[in-house]
Amino acid sequence: MKTSLFLSILAALPLAAVELVNADFTRWNAGAPAGWRENTGAVELKAAPPAGITLKIHRANALDSSLEQLVKNPPKGVTLRFAATVEADQPKMAYLSVKLFRGGKEIQRVNSPLNTSNKQQLAVNFNPAGADAFSVHCRTKLSAALTGKSATFRELRLTPVAVTLTDGWINLNPAECPAESIPGGIRARIAVKDNFYGAIVKPVRGLPAEEPRLFSATVRSSRGGVACLTVKLFKGNRELRRFDSRRNIAPESRLEVKFTPGEADRVELLCRPILSEENVGTVMEFLNLSLQTQKEAALSSRRPRVELVPGFEVCSVYLNNCIAPDEEHFSAKLHFRRAGEAVWQPALDLVYLPEEHVARGSLLKLTEASDYELRLTVNDNGKRETIERKFRTRSPEIPIARTVELGPETPLPLVIRESGTPTGYIRYTAKPGTVLDGGDRSRDVILVDGASCLVFENLTIRGGRVNGIHLSQSSHIAVQNCDIAGFGRVGTMRVERDGKFYDEENRAINNDAGIRILGGRDIRVERCYIHDPRGTANSWFHSHPAGPNGIFVGDAEQVTLRYNDFIGSDARRWNDAVEGWANGSLYGSVCRDAEIVGNYFAFGNDDGMELDGGQMNCRFLYNKTEGMLCGVSTAPCLAGPSYLVGNLFCEPGDVYGLTNCGLKNGYSVAGTGRLFFFHNTVTGDWNAASDYGGSTAEWKTRSHLLKGVGRNNLFDVTGNLLENLLAKGRSDFDGDLLYSSRPGFRPLAQYRSERNQEKHGIDAKPEFVDAEGGNYMLRPGTPGSGSGVEIPGLTGKNPSVGAFQPETLTDLPFRPVSIRTDVARLSFASASRSGWPRKTVTLTATNPGFRSAFRICRNAESRYFRVEPEQGTIEYGKPVMLTVTIDPTEIDTARLHSGAFLVRLPNGFSRPVSVYADSSRDPELLARTRAGVIYGTVSPQQNGETTLTIDVPESGEYYMFLKMQEPPWLISASLDGAGFRDYGLLRSRGNGPRWISFGGCTYIGQPNRPTPFAAGRHTIRLRQLRKLRYQAFGFALARNPEALLFAPEARDDAR
Repeated sequence: MKTSLFLSILAALPLAAVELVNADFTRWNAGAPAGWRENTGAVELKAAPPAGITLKIHRANALDSSLEQLVKNPPKGVTLRFAATVEADQPKMAYLSVKLFRGGKEIQRVNSPLNTSNKQQLAVNFNPAGADAFSVHCRTKLSAALTGKSATFRELRLTPVAVTLTDGWINLNPAECPAESIPGGIRARIAVKDNFYGAIVKPVRGLPAEEPRLFSATVRSSRGGVACLTVKLFKGNRELRRFDSRRNIAPESRLEVKFTPGEADRVELLCRPILSEENVGTVMEFLNLSLQTQKEAALSSRRPRVELVPGFEVCSVYLNNCIAPDEEHFSAKLHFRRAGEAVWQPALDLVYLPEEHVARGSLLKLTEASDYELRLTVNDNGKRETIERKFRTRSPEIPIARTVELGPETPLPLVIRESGTPTGYIRYTAKPGTVLDGGDRSRDVILVDGASCLVFENLTIRGGRVNGIHLSQSSHIAVQNCDIAGFGRVGTMRVERDGKFYDEENRAINNDAGIRILGGRDIRVERCYIHDPRGTANSWFHSHPAGPNGIFVGDAEQVTLRYNDFIGSDARRWNDAVEGWANGSLYGSVCRDAEIVGNYFAFGNDDGMELDGGQMNCRFLYNKTEGMLCGVSTAPCLAGPSYLVGNLFCEPGDVYGLTNCGLKNGYSVAGTGRLFFFHNTVTGDWNAASDYGGSTAEWKTRSHLLKGVGRNNLFDVTGNLLENLLAKGRSDFDGDLLYSSRPGFRPLAQYRSERNQEKHGIDAKPEFVDAEGGNYMLRPGTPGSGSGVEIPGLTGKNPSVGAFQPETLTDLPFRPVSIRTDVARLSFASASRSGWPRKTVTLTATNPGFRSAFRICRNAESRYFRVEPEQGTIEYGKPVMLTVTIDPTEIDTARLHSGAFLVRLPNGFSRPVSVYADSSRDPELLARTRAGVIYGTVSPQQNGETTLTIDVPESGEYYMFLKMQEPPWLISASLDGAGFRDYGLLRSRGNGPRWISFGGCTYIGQPNRPTPFAAGRHTIRLRQLRKLRYQAFGFALARNPEALLFAPEARDDAR
């Protein structure tokens, strides 16, 4: 049947046959909605404008309630969808149902799932073929426990499920997103807001398993962020994996999805309108739809042979349209020089991606606003050429055409859709002392919706129900010297579920942000202080963290984050200080040409920053992370290359002191992107690095892949070093200093003999200038000092291993500012309320003639310490002494209190100093913290099995803890004679025996919920699991994790 004929027949169907009567419940007769009936009498019906009805349960019944409507003479040959938005007092009480009838007899019944949250979309798809009537039902359970509870059903819709277009395309959501075939493609319009993406799909079968493919289309629309492409791989009816493109950029953009079918027997290509509220009414066109092999796409590409994307101190280099079948038949040597210089300097070679027929890489350590030349010497499958190009690095100076001064009279939220021009930006600023406080009245304080060429400078922003600043599909934006705090939701912690914080609609709160960046390109956030969100994140103790971020970013190219301070606190922890959207997507996080330099990521419950995603020429340089579970995440690096250079990862630990690793790389998919680790320092109570993740099947096809390259890193940890990182794929690590305090753990010889790695590696304990004060510079003449290997384009001869370099990099995070502090960290400890000493920090100016005002910035939740003076003037030759004291009235718990302050200049440049106050040895506070802990006994281990015994005085739900020194990550246990099962053990900081969480294995998706214990004696048997050795010194129960994890190494005399 021709498509036009099919559509005309569908349009000619009697509307009464496919439309519900009184679906908005505006007409009522005798207390009941016209056209509807409810037969149980167990619910009270009440109109719920707009377009809704509430069913309130007033008595129990063996049957479920059923508000129903009968539809006669249904259309034939059309699958229908009955959908509604359901708002219920609690989960698992409401659902939708459809019954099919023939001759008055029910022949089939189809139910939706029960609601799982307080507000969600429910739907039932059904085909009325063979039926002469059907009924639709809004239903609730009628158990006694639900008496008095209500469920509201809104926006009832009865629509066709699918409409066939030309060339095998099928629109699965014609009601939400009507579409039509047009010459060269498909036109679609977003008709309604919904919680899912539209799907215009084309099934494809018979693609060769190992042939890389490219699905692409040109999207035209007046609005960016309204559409993307997706590829889904299926085997039978099981979805194996999906791949997404980035979202479109207005007015026209070419979208691509790269994939390899693998074991899939069916592939679905999808054009996806994004059905968000702001997109309703938007029209888009999907044109030039194409499915090619990646080789065909590369050979037919119109891309120039060389593309350069200069940054401020870096430059991305892309060599396109290559023909070599593999890396062995390709090389691209890269040299560069400053304009006017005679000598070419070597740089790192480009990385060749044979599946994409592209080579790419980066020039590093350039000077901003400067002219350069580069030379590529290429051997592409025997074809030799020399290519020279000129470029100029970017300048931070921005041409301003107009300034808008914001003040107390500015209406909030401020929604900006007006753009500047490349030669004349619009600048938004405010007078000193002005606070733009959006409260929680609106989602954002400032929303930039599809605009470009804007500057936000010198703003103090408070509030925003979700975000402080929201950059939606906007480009060429600079946010400079802004102070952003007090944003986001708070919620209620639900320990019975997974320990996350939930809002009033029973949704886990996640990714509220000081700055939200979704879509767009060329976005710079620089010299900003983002701190004190209203809410906090849960710990991995409960489940994967969810909570606020300093920045939430995704699907954005050429993002620059420089010299920012993202500072959480004990009471207001980040999830990730900077979190990436769509981790497993090529367009996740800062997906391409990113420049992340000189930032301070502090005090969160997961990662300092998530780079996760494509990481195509992503540069993470000279940053500092402390007080986090992991230092940085590259999980996964799908495209690469990604460069992590000169970073410091130290003082790890989430809110409960849990730690994992400095360099986190593992994800379900490893990807082909190469990672370069140069001159990083990882120190503290954690592992050095994780593996790259990926499945066994993936690595079977990529065993040849050179995944990681490392030089001159310094690892000084208490856990594993590189054994996990070197276990998958090929690696090239050399010249690293490798030290772990694990007894007898010296793996360097093994790396050399079994992995052919670390030929020049150093097996020695590093000797730092002042580790306690945060100075991890190596002492001259000690192992690693001046003995690193030379790295082209990055180091001179004889660099030191690790991040710090004499004369050139003495402070981290790196800041191009002429002030220094003599310490980067202060550590206080006291065993009594009155025993806190005073400490000082000396502030000096390093350049002659420098003079500036400064002020001390401290998070509102870091009241346990004070800094005096709080403001002043610093000038060359006149050091300023800052006195730091602990306020004992703010120390009410036995724990390590963590925080930081900034010495901040008027232009936003700063020097951070972290402040730790350890009160875990205070007996009075410890007794208060440990109150209610129940201690058990531990039998000696016999044949790998240990028995724990505990007497519980009062029935309740308790968390379980083991005192251990070197805990494995899993252990097997039997509670009171039940079958053995696996339990997780989460690593926490400390060297000696310490209390460890013993419960759900949260790293593999099992929430750690409290365990019910009846009053009386209980016995638990432990045994070794998969040769993971353990030794338990103690066992305890507590109603809250703080009781034992705030001071895990403290003596237990308080019992």
